[in-house]
Amino acid sequence: MKYKIDFLKISTKKMLSLLIYCYILTFLGAVTYQEYNPNDERFRILALEKAKIRLEQSERNWTNAKELFENKLISRDEFLQYELQYKNDKLNYDQYLLSVIFDKPYITVLKADKVKDENGEIFVEITLKNSSGGNYGIEENIMEDILESKISVSEMFNLYVSIKDLQRNIISQPYEYHIKKMSFNQEYTIMFKILRDVESVIISTNYGDKIDEKQVFLSRKQDTNLIMINPEYYAQEVENGQMVTFKLMMEYFGDTRQGFKLVTEELPDIFTWDVISLQSQVTLSGLSFSPSETIQTYGLRIRVPEKIGDNLEFDKPILFKVLLMNQIGEISGQTELQIVPTGRVNMKLSVNNLYWKGDDSEEITFKALRLENDGMKTITNISADVLLPLDWEYVLIPQKIEKLNPGEKIPIDLKVKMNKKVMPGIYQIKYKMTGNYINRNLQTSEVDFKVEVVKKTNIFVVLFVVIISIVIIITTIWFIIKISKS
Repeated sequence: MKYKIDFLKISTKKMLSLLIYCYILTFLGAVTYQEYNPNDERFRILALEKAKIRLEQSERNWTNAKELFENKLISRDEFLQYELQYKNDKLNYDQYLLSVIFDKPYITVLKADKVKDENGEIFVEITLKNSSGGNYGIEENIMEDILESKISVSEMFNLYVSIKDLQRNIISQPYEYHIKKMSFNQEYTIMFKILRDVESVIISTNYGDKIDEKQVFLSRKQDTNLIMINPEYYAQEVENGQMVTFKLMMEYFGDTRQGFKLVTEELPDIFTWDVISLQSQVTLSGLSFSPSETIQTYGLRIRVPEKIGDNLEFDKPILFKVLLMNQIGEISGQTELQIVPTGRVNMKLSVNNLYWKGDDSEEITFKALRLENDGMKTITNISADVLLPLDWEYVLIPQKIEKLNPGEKIPIDLKVKMNKKVMPGIYQIKYKMTGNYINRNLQTSEVDFKVEVVKKTNIFVVLFVVIISIVIIITTIWFIIKISKS
């Protein structure tokens, strides 16, 4: 009766309107929520338009139902049904809206430059851009809805970036960089220190459930020091009177073709040097670099004189600089090298006689061998290395030399005992001496001895042959005489 009394209080005109609303709501109550289809890739913009129409209709129904509920013309359950339909259509519309706006989330790599700091450390500077967005045309009314929506459609959250080599090992420091938020069309620059010098890298970006990897060739960013010099070896030893070559890999960071001149600082004048091409060994007067030839390798060849003078000492390191000067005399690249001149270490073996001949009963002896230290350092633990025919033996006097000072000469006797069953012929004996200087092994040149073995003749056999020959001669003469008398 309560609904009836309230209903009587309503005017005829207003009651007619309410009846029309009830009829419309009853008719449209059959409109059901259409589920979002994530596989509908081709017609997303059309699905968005349909979702917008359904949302507008649901909103009108919900507004009308709210008025009827307030006037107690429909129950609370009926009102909640229209409210639920409106919320479902709103979610459905938002899903299609996001699928259109974020049709293809995408990070663009704008730049990837290799740079170096004043300490010579290599970095990669990359610039990224949030290029996400759909590839569909969107009407202005929908764009207005996007701007009024509480959903952020212009930002990307939690982007992770790393740099890998071509084998997909992470070579960046930090290993991974986290970007918390990146707005649409925003550019973001990151500086990575790379743990291994490479020419190409893979830039890996991870956002949401998508991992994107792009292989890029690194360009070089111009710096005040245009050339980085990387020696293969920073320090080398070289004996007096000898020559040493430093292999220098040079990486150019300029953007124009330029010529440079190599000079040295703090290298004593008595050391002569030149720059050579490692391929042709040709001496070069200048070096040229261009953006198309960023990496080149040259050799710095240094000669140490026989005598280094009073101001320098053997075995004392000499630290010097290598500078690349541009055409106006500015330093465009530099590195430090170290050379250690050492006294020559050498020993030689002199032999007067390389040939021996005798029978198998004799002992083979090579005398007047002479070992000489013709270097500038003491050599220790010197021993012989003798290669003999099978089952032959040798005795060396002295058997071992503990120390051989510079300029010292030591006579050596080599005695060889042959195998008892040796056959006549010519045999070869190889001989050399080995010693040590600190951590170096030294050897003399190898000497080849020739041994000719002959068999000794038995005296009884010779006498027997002579007697037989005499008997034959006498018998022949007697026979001839007897024939002639007859």
